[in-house]
Amino acid sequence: MDVGNNIMLTGDSWNFADSVESFEDHIAQSIPHCQEQREFIAGLARFFLHGNATAYEIGVATGALARAVLARVPQRDCRYIGLDRVPGMIERARRGLAGDPRFQAIEADALDFPFDNAALILSHYTLQFIPLPERAALLGRLHAVLRPGGALVIYEKTLGGDARVQDILTQMYFEFKARQGLSAEVIINKAHALQGVAMPISFEDNLRQLRAAGFTRIEVIYRAYAFVGFLAIKEPS
Repeated sequence: MDVGNNIMLTGDSWNFADSVESFEDHIAQSIPHCQEQREFIAGLARFFLHGNATAYEIGVATGALARAVLARVPQRDCRYIGLDRVPGMIERARRGLAGDPRFQAIEADALDFPFDNAALILSHYTLQFIPLPERAALLGRLHAVLRPGGALVIYEKTLGGDARVQDILTQMYFEFKARQGLSAEVIINKAHALQGVAMPISFEDNLRQLRAAGFTRIEVIYRAYAFVGFLAIKEPS
């Protein structure tokens, strides 16, 4: 199945292992303001990565966000640990950051990874691929391992608050992808491939999950089309 950018899925469902080589081109055509989001997150990171602080990224992919973050804190003795379940992504991330000893890429599933004493945790369009019960449990664990005053930054594709809004957002998003040069067939193929794989929830449900995990200080830092970024800070003790 052709989903654009020379990515041919080996089955009828989205699989990141099929997209490693063309991932960055594909993301640029699929997520509005993707690189600007990464640069904004990198700017935020400066407020949290001090001393021997540790940052985790859930779904490190090719390491593009890690490169942006570490480039903003070149003199800081921090650790950046990127997790991914796809071996090809881990290999790409390691190659791209081979010259920075602060970076470590680990093939692991966030659901059972032993996070510890984090100052910053990043998830850039990753949680939506985790089933809801496991997602809620993971958010609770992430809140628990954050230092007081530490931050969780998540970006997610969301559902509209009602059927009309959902229809508007879907049509506008498809028009965005068409303006990036993707054909109607490719757009529909991608939507089909994500069925049962991506499980987005509404803006309000994302807020509810963050609050249920223990976060009380939550700011919206990005919102366009159906895409939303949240900054959730753990209350200082």
